[in-house]
Amino acid sequence: MTPDKISLNTEQGHAKGLYARLKTALQRDIIAARFDSSTGYFAAIFLGICIAFIVTQMGLNAGIIILALVIGVPIIFACMIYFKFGVAATLTTAFFVLGAKRMVADLQLGVLMDVFVAAMFFGLFIKQIDKHDWTFAKNPISKIILVWIAYNMLEVVNPSAESQLAWLYTIRTFAGIMIFYFVLIYTIDTKDYLKFLLKLWLFLALLGMIWGYVQEYIGMMQFEQAWATATKERYALLYQAGKMRKFSFFSDPLVYGFLMSVTSLLCFVLMSGPFKKSIKVVLFITGVLMLNGMLFSGTRAAFILPPAGLIFYSLLTFNKRALAMTGLFIFLGLLILNIPTSNANLVRLQSAFKPTEDASYQVRVKNQAFIKPFIQKHPLGGGLGSVGEWGKKFSPWSPLANFPPDSGFIRIAVEEGWAGLLLYCTFLFMVFYRGIKDYFRITDPELKTYSRSMLTVFYALTLANFPQEAIGQYPINILFFLAIAIITNVRSIGDRESAGSIVPA
Repeated sequence: MTPDKISLNTEQGHAKGLYARLKTALQRDIIAARFDSSTGYFAAIFLGICIAFIVTQMGLNAGIIILALVIGVPIIFACMIYFKFGVAATLTTAFFVLGAKRMVADLQLGVLMDVFVAAMFFGLFIKQIDKHDWTFAKNPISKIILVWIAYNMLEVVNPSAESQLAWLYTIRTFAGIMIFYFVLIYTIDTKDYLKFLLKLWLFLALLGMIWGYVQEYIGMMQFEQAWATATKERYALLYQAGKMRKFSFFSDPLVYGFLMSVTSLLCFVLMSGPFKKSIKVVLFITGVLMLNGMLFSGTRAAFILPPAGLIFYSLLTFNKRALAMTGLFIFLGLLILNIPTSNANLVRLQSAFKPTEDASYQVRVKNQAFIKPFIQKHPLGGGLGSVGEWGKKFSPWSPLANFPPDSGFIRIAVEEGWAGLLLYCTFLFMVFYRGIKDYFRITDPELKTYSRSMLTVFYALTLANFPQEAIGQYPINILFFLAIAIITNVRSIGDRESAGSIVPA
């Protein structure tokens, strides 16, 4: 019996359940009975005329809002019922959502991500009312994530917190991403879907890389120039060493740089898999182009990740080919780091490996020394949202509001205390422990490749989160938990497929 037939029989077995009734009602009673009729066609024509009139009277922004509603509402319902579609839609949206605000600055497009995740989790919850099967979440990584979520929820009663509103705004995005992990481990249940998500990741990153090259060699669009020069502070961050840092269609150069860095790593590690030579050639060329595109961002912390990631990969696999490739990469890197150059991109690359000569690094060291006594005296920290933009908005009187963490780990230590940092490091350790343990037990060569690829990406992003807040923005945060979900599920996918039994989502 084919996987499609197994999935069909399983859904028919739950036909009397609440989830199945909701799905049937949407397909039959709403889509088929209402829209596929003469009344539905007339309503669509009338709606189109109304939208055209509103746009002519109220401008482009009104049209974009209406278009978002017309397209967004059906997509939200689809996310709630078809999880595989919902995960792909969320991943795709994460790549464009923050960059799109340059064109329509007043729209809170980030809320769209929260709605997608909430719709999928609501659909998952309804489905589990019928099935009563949460075995997919019974693993050490899921348990420590639940503990981490609970700890962050309890931060609302932190006695040192200056503002509960800051907690509310911070927990909204944070909890949504963590909940998305459970949707991912439920949905990623076959090798084919896992491969689809990796291909989608590579394709979207490739689009981002291409637009970065356009900005570098052709120039920025007018709205991008307007955004880059909107404030003196932003322009000072973007224009450095006589050159404008590139950001593609992402929120800032940091996201673009880290994305190119970890995706190039993904390409190089995937080359070790049992794939055709033509695919490996494409992966190699893409990886090299992304490394070059990474330089356009001027994000120095991103430059360190490829050699560090390849060293991790070599130690994980410990085979001659991996060690030779890593050695060659490091040798070429040392040559580049020591050649005299006037190229602004190469100068910035060389400075990334000389932190003691970097003024910004010295400032970070001083900031960390300054905040250390506060962290030691506050095991629960100063509360979520106490530093950064939310701190300036909701508690500007607090000394923490103007403290620049410049590090994901430092932010956790300041906002959630040394107890929170210890719990977070336990979570990271658990992912590495479970992932490496499963890696050596996987027998399928292709799935083994995906396992080491995600472990390498996870290691690189964990490392990147120390010098910068690397995991805080879209799409990096989505990719971070996608990697964790694949690490969690990859061995069980192999076990099920080798046994000829596939559990449908």
